[in-house]
Amino acid sequence: MLNGAILSSLHCFECAARHLSFTKAAEELYLTQSAVSHRIKKLEEQLGFKLFLRFNRRLQLTEQGAGLLAELDQSLGGLEIAIRDLKQQDFSSTLSIAVPHSFARCWLAERLGDLHSKYPRLTLQVRAQSRATDFQHESVDIAVYYSDHLSAGLFGKDLMEESLVPVCSKEYADNHDLWNNPSKLADCLLLHDETAWQGSGFYTEWQYWARLAEIDGLSVDRGFVFNRADLSYRAAMSGQGVAIGRWNMVAPQVEAGNLVVPIESFVPAGQRYYMVCHPDRKDTPAVKAMFDWMQEQAEDRLSLNEASMAKLKNLAAHRAF
Repeated sequence: MLNGAILSSLHCFECAARHLSFTKAAEELYLTQSAVSHRIKKLEEQLGFKLFLRFNRRLQLTEQGAGLLAELDQSLGGLEIAIRDLKQQDFSSTLSIAVPHSFARCWLAERLGDLHSKYPRLTLQVRAQSRATDFQHESVDIAVYYSDHLSAGLFGKDLMEESLVPVCSKEYADNHDLWNNPSKLADCLLLHDETAWQGSGFYTEWQYWARLAEIDGLSVDRGFVFNRADLSYRAAMSGQGVAIGRWNMVAPQVEAGNLVVPIESFVPAGQRYYMVCHPDRKDTPAVKAMFDWMQEQAEDRLSLNEASMAKLKNLAAHRAF
């Protein structure tokens, strides 16, 4: 019969077999190399067969060791599925999330299929709104804020940082000779989000980008103003002008070829995205699962963003020649 000691030793064996190294297993398990070696030897004695062939500087699984590892992998995989299913039983009710309009359309909506595949019993209500959420009087579990600080009195986590860069259609960039040519922005129609963040003015985002990108002499207090950033992106995609893109929001459209980055001058935004909830709700299974899922999605998008930026830099260098 399996007891706690054997289960602990099996965990140690699985780690050592995966790395084929007692030293690496010790690092992962926060044990000494000798402790790992001792546990494996003890397990071999309890089982009555060798698990590893020990050579001077390497390990090799015996036939019995390889068979045991395969059984452990299958058993642990089944256990992981069972735990996931049990966790889903804890939050089969409705979860409400309030997010900015542009975040809902450009970031959240395209990821909801993945959320459903992981938590099929979760019903999600998405509220798109630009104002702060009143958790005391509104039926909202989680909110996402685009802000320069984490709101006091709420439990929150940092979701992701943001960068700003001009975007437009390829045809617009070609027709206005915009490629690596910021001076030509003076001849372009600028597209604005009227409230890029709380308390900002019509032209704040363009002003902020021009200052940090060190574009001198560019007048940005002109053009068309929208009350949502995604509307300015839509206008830019249809060839109407140039918008300031928040990279997490526009990167998929750039990757799809619907938008281009004619002037490769990314600047860090003064705001970032935060996930918040009422402190009394932070430990509920559904809220914790949603926080974890959104952070996973943000981390995945970060790696794609880095790859996209590297590709853009290569294209910009190629155009320079």
